[in-house]
Amino acid sequence: MTTPLDDGAALPARRIPGLTSSLERRARLLFRIVSVLSPALAARIAARLFVTPRARPITPEEARFLATAVSRRLRTPAGEIQVYDWPATGPTVLVLHGWISHAARLQGVIEALRARGLHVVAFDAPAHGRSYGARADLDSFRRALDAVSRACGPVTAILAHSFGALTAAAWMAEESAPAALRAAVLVGLPRDIGYLFDSFVIAMGLRAHVIARLRALFQARYGRSPEQYSARLLAQHIHIPVLLVHGGADELVPAGHAGQIALKLRDGRVHVVPGMNHSGPLHDPATVALMATFIAERVIISS
Repeated sequence: MTTPLDDGAALPARRIPGLTSSLERRARLLFRIVSVLSPALAARIAARLFVTPRARPITPEEARFLATAVSRRLRTPAGEIQVYDWPATGPTVLVLHGWISHAARLQGVIEALRARGLHVVAFDAPAHGRSYGARADLDSFRRALDAVSRACGPVTAILAHSFGALTAAAWMAEESAPAALRAAVLVGLPRDIGYLFDSFVIAMGLRAHVIARLRALFQARYGRSPEQYSARLLAQHIHIPVLLVHGGADELVPAGHAGQIALKLRDGRVHVVPGMNHSGPLHDPATVALMATFIAERVIISS
């Protein structure tokens, strides 16, 4: 665990999705002021921010790409979500984006999977893209993923990025995971929520007494600590082939996380792309081709 506990300690630099330098300065000032007035209030504000993704607009170019899919709204326990379906005769592959993203940002991998004759289904997670909501967490992502799988299955593979990859790992580790699953590609997978939690509190400049209260709020809401949402623990219950892809210069999640998780998988392999940032592998033609081929070779042959 790397959460800072000493108010006078120098904290390592961490980045979180969607946080610009300007937003970081304003957030730090807010928490500095509120923490003096009421540490409990500062913790409650932080807890709300931790599950509130910043909106990322869909560009006109991305909208044109999404218009090539069959669109539908799906009611789920996490609220109504937007689903995009590219029909084909091949097996079905689910694609899931990460935090502060949406389905269109995975256009490259979607097109590569389609080029191999695969039926691709993507969706905007709760509070993302065109889906309902203002807040999200791992549980809401997972409930939405399960609902889409049931509505559009049988699903034979999944390709997911970042927070979506952690969601996919949790989903695949469940006993109720689809029996038809044959392969997974997880890009930029963090080792656990604890690492993301630490990145958040460091970026916000939270002090130890506020962090302690924030941890207590997390424990009360979810019944476990952030570190217990662990991809390393989940990996022990995943028995299909998994390709872990990571940018060698990932600014949000160290590439070393992939190696730690792979050691726990029954059939896992790691592909680190030198010089690539957190989203870089999704836009690199050679890496996209590698990911699509990994899935196609395992689901088409077995179908």
